[in-house]
Amino acid sequence: MAMKDLIMPNFLNIKNFDKSFDNLSSLTQLREKAFLNLKNIGIPSKKFERWKYNDLKNDIRNIEFSLCKTSIKIKKNKLDKFEINEIDYFKKNEDQYLQPLNYLKDEGIVNLNLSYSNLFKVLTIKKNLKKPVIIDIRSEGHGMSFPRILINIDNNVNAEIQFLNRGGLGFINQITEINIGKNSNVKILRLNESSSIHSETFFSNLDKNSEINLENLSIPKNKSRFQIFNSFRDENSFAQFKSVSIPYDDCKDDFLVHNNHLSSNCNSDVGMRSILGKGTECSFQALIDVENKIKNSRADQDCRAILLDEKASMNAKPEMKIYNNDVICKHGTTIGSLNQEQVFYLNSRGLNKVEAEKILLQGIINEYISENSSLINFLPEKYK
Repeated sequence: MAMKDLIMPNFLNIKNFDKSFDNLSSLTQLREKAFLNLKNIGIPSKKFERWKYNDLKNDIRNIEFSLCKTSIKIKKNKLDKFEINEIDYFKKNEDQYLQPLNYLKDEGIVNLNLSYSNLFKVLTIKKNLKKPVIIDIRSEGHGMSFPRILINIDNNVNAEIQFLNRGGLGFINQITEINIGKNSNVKILRLNESSSIHSETFFSNLDKNSEINLENLSIPKNKSRFQIFNSFRDENSFAQFKSVSIPYDDCKDDFLVHNNHLSSNCNSDVGMRSILGKGTECSFQALIDVENKIKNSRADQDCRAILLDEKASMNAKPEMKIYNNDVICKHGTTIGSLNQEQVFYLNSRGLNKVEAEKILLQGIINEYISENSSLINFLPEKYK
């Protein structure tokens, strides 16, 4: 790609690399490697198949390349003991700094984060957690931020982790990685109500008999991108992603889930529920990837979108890349308005139109976010 075609902030220049931010002088060689990749790949735009519904290059064109104020606060039960480290972890384990490139080499947004990561949290969890760990990520003001979160889960551990993404007026480019040991089970609850242009790339690496269940509530107040890459590294592992998307008016929510079945006897389950109002757009790409020698795989994809306004839109692109017959895979997509017969029935039982629609929409939300989930507290008031 010619540099004239690469829309990047002015002083993303390799000659000035160490001077871009004063506090990014460490891990310089690794950052430079990622930056050279970025120059060759470019910032994502719609011409990249993975980003066909999202023109990030244009969206961040006018955002100042300076650090906005961002914080990552970790709240935990006093009795739960685990290690929390920051950038020093990667200084001692330099081989892990570019680990995301082992799974995703051709992604500009990942290389941009690895070039300029400025906020680190590394959690090492070796024992069962009694209560959820809450990771609260907040941004303020304009500019850019590049948070990096790494979570290492030992063998035979049960844990729940909650992510809260909030605030901001600029561009947030986040990488989250979770390495899950043998016989471990991790539940993830994620909230996105960011007001920034928000992009998060999420990697999970599953060992033998491990499991990750990710429950997501996305209420973006701007443009949002959440892309997930699950790698089944050993047998009998399972990954589940269930998401509810309710963008604010005239906002955009973009999702991609790639389940890479690298081992036999693994299951993946992906589902999306979208409630789309005035001027909103949601996109959902789900890819099941099963290699030739991998046996007894099972994968499900399901997408349902409710359009509440004539200017709302939903893009759904299910994909299956399967190279053998020893699999059970299925997918389904439904896009439309609320069932008017159901609305009429509720009207006949004494409910007005607004009340009837609210009950039906609550039913759709509760398919993926139960009344017992802490995410229910963050729903817009009209859906509670």
